[in-house]
Amino acid sequence: MRKLVILFLTVLIGSCSNSKTSCEIDFNISQDSVVVDSIVVKERLFKYLSHTHNFKLTFFEYYRDNWAQEPYWGDWFSEHYWKIIIYDKKMNVVDSIHQPVHVLFSESIFEGTDFYRSYITGINQNKEVVDNYHGDFIVADFNFDSKNDFAIINDIGGNGGPFYSYYIQQNDNKFVLDTFLTDSMVYFPTKIDIKNRQLTTYIHAGVCWMGAHIYKLDKTNKWKEISNRIIDVCEE
Repeated sequence: MRKLVILFLTVLIGSCSNSKTSCEIDFNISQDSVVVDSIVVKERLFKYLSHTHNFKLTFFEYYRDNWAQEPYWGDWFSEHYWKIIIYDKKMNVVDSIHQPVHVLFSESIFEGTDFYRSYITGINQNKEVVDNYHGDFIVADFNFDSKNDFAIINDIGGNGGPFYSYYIQQNDNKFVLDTFLTDSMVYFPTKIDIKNRQLTTYIHAGVCWMGAHIYKLDKTNKWKEISNRIIDVCEE
């Protein structure tokens, strides 16, 4: 078995020799889940979503003592949370964040090729967005100060899509939760308007309707919802 693993890694590294960038991205975000007792751990290191920072995300799924009595309902008896470690490009720790996440199945985390996105470096920036899911982890500049911020999924949500927590980079390089964006905007913005300092979300509001909400950051750096309307998409 060990020989097979070594052979696989040799082939993988060898196949990357002519395409360094794409293979480095795949190599640095790919790692199998680890199960220790009743804890499932998934971990990914992102080196290419920011020009100034690297991010290590660890997803924990912890099963409570009584889950084994009803294994089919195991996910109902579990707790989930993220640990986000932010590094500079020399891999010095800048900040560390603990973030609860509400999901039913751990298999839904870090799945596919679209669970990460960066509007800073452009990685997966133009990936198709389905059901308002923009990924588990997105790096962008949400408050228009030219610093790298990030959003991370905190709830799978409903028909309108998942909910996100927004962390804004401060002058001291620490990242602070933006409670307005997290609790009031909630969804990920479909449009980031740097010129007008606005974020726009489009949320399903029934079969034929979309709710369009525009949030503006004023001159005092306070957020305010300045517009909301219902769009009849069946007529358009």
